[in-house]
Amino acid sequence: MTEPVFTCPECGSDEVTTEHHQKFMVNTGDHYCHSMKTQDSDSPATCLKCNWKGLRQDLNGGQHD
Repeated sequence: MTEPVFTCPECGSDEVTTEHHQKFMVNTGDHYCHSMKTQDSDSPATCLKCNWKGLRQDLNGGQHD
């Protein structure tokens, strides 16, 4: 089985990124958790070609396809 290729819903480019977010304790700076991972459907996504911004689930090849 091959991995899906995700593409931008605006321009069709496969030059897309997703984000991960981490949380840290304010007083100590200790790592608390990874609150969002790149594979999460609500991870922010950006197209590097046309600058489209949305969520990973909005990319072509995402869950709803």
